Amino acid sequence: MKPQLAPRALSLVRESPSSLFALAASPAATPAAWYAGKEPLLASAAALLLLLPVLLRLPRNAAITSGAIVCAVVQMAFDAPAEQALLETVVVLVAANVISMKDALAGFKSEGVVSVAVMCAVAKSVQVTGGIQLIARFLLGQPTTRLTALIRLLLPILGISALMNNTPVCAMMIPIVQQWGASLGFPAAQTLMPVSFATMLGGTLTLIGSSTNLVAANAGREYDPTFSMGMFDISRLGVINAAAGLTYMLIAGRHLLPGGDAPFKPPAPTKKAVASPPPPRGAERMWLTLGLLAATMSVAARQPSRLVHVALGCLCVLIRCGCIHLNEAWGAVNGPVLLSIALSFALGAAIEKSQLATIVAAQLVKVVAPMGSLAILFSVYLVATLVGAVISNNAVVVLMFPVVVKVCEGAGIPWKPAFYALTMAASASFSTPVSYQTNLMVTPIGGDSFNDFLRFGLPLQLVCMLATVPACHLLYSS
Repeated sequence: MKPQLAPRALSLVRESPSSLFALAASPAATPAAWYAGKEPLLASAAALLLLLPVLLRLPRNAAITSGAIVCAVVQMAFDAPAEQALLETVVVLVAANVISMKDALAGFKSEGVVSVAVMCAVAKSVQVTGGIQLIARFLLGQPTTRLTALIRLLLPILGISALMNNTPVCAMMIPIVQQWGASLGFPAAQTLMPVSFATMLGGTLTLIGSSTNLVAANAGREYDPTFSMGMFDISRLGVINAAAGLTYMLIAGRHLLPGGDAPFKPPAPTKKAVASPPPPRGAERMWLTLGLLAATMSVAARQPSRLVHVALGCLCVLIRCGCIHLNEAWGAVNGPVLLSIALSFALGAAIEKSQLATIVAAQLVKVVAPMGSLAILFSVYLVATLVGAVISNNAVVVLMFPVVVKVCEGAGIPWKPAFYALTMAASASFSTPVSYQTNLMVTPIGGDSFNDFLRFGLPLQLVCMLATVPACHLLYSS
């Protein structure tokens, strides 16, 4: 049974179920089909067996949730689609009565899911009207080396993501970066993962850069009415985090990103300027689209809660004015991504109701508490990133903040350094495709695998932890 035969069987099944029967008709090929289907199941069983002593000591619902998450992670490690692994996990959790069907479906009414869908359609209008070429020329240019290309790619995204919610920024930039990268010979897998990570890093620069910051600020205010997080209170820490992450991506990108050794194709020099082709649907529609997009982003920056309403209104105007056709808008909506995001809310509900996050956090922090306040901050960050690998970043803050406060009170240390460490860790979701909405958005387009995220994202997570945890201790302990 040869492992290299498994991907062929999987691709056949995905392309056409009937092709599996054709594959099975060949005796020599039958083991490959068996191997492709059985290997992830055997690996899941082995992982559960190894964790059995731990699972048996947990309460029933926490044990079931843990086992289901382990199986989902193993399935994704074998490149199962995220939406498939999450759907199977949620079905198991409902069947085991860990969560209700209402909990399982709650994510589908989330404004976050709707905003991603609408912004994908708005971004498509920028593409079909020719606005992408204009934005690419203005922001990204035509760099002549790989390093300058990454700098031109990452710095604007960091800045934009600091001034408006990072999820719609990612939706807007994906088609722009795709086309720009293709003109330079960059594989999509090499450009889109850094786009996702840059929006996350940029989101930590200001209060409104990420919804995680807003959730954390609200949690801190509910615990201590005298506490408030201003627009730039997190900026000092965010700059340290972004600088460390950007430095890592510039240094390690060529070696650790998928397709990092692909040859760079600088633009060919021209003796005279070549006239740009006219916008496909007229200059008026292109400028209308860009103007409405800018207005939508401006409103979202000032009032994040109005993003969905304003974006829907923007989309209606774009369709009515012929900037984008209705079938193009529907085609831009990425169903698997929306399904994955919605299902992640159900997984978060299971972790909350089973008390799994509380158990894990309390046990780990209890072990390191005697080592001092800095060790507690590192443990808070570590647990938050582990929990955040499988549930939404906002849920990480909601679930862990009460635990973090109790641990700090018990250890007799200030809670604010741990609060900021938790906030930064919740946004440091670099290691899996399902750990952040922007990761889910770029994965199917860039073709990045679970292992690609581990190889490039896990070291980035370590770099950000080593940079921000000591900074939390120094900046917020007084």
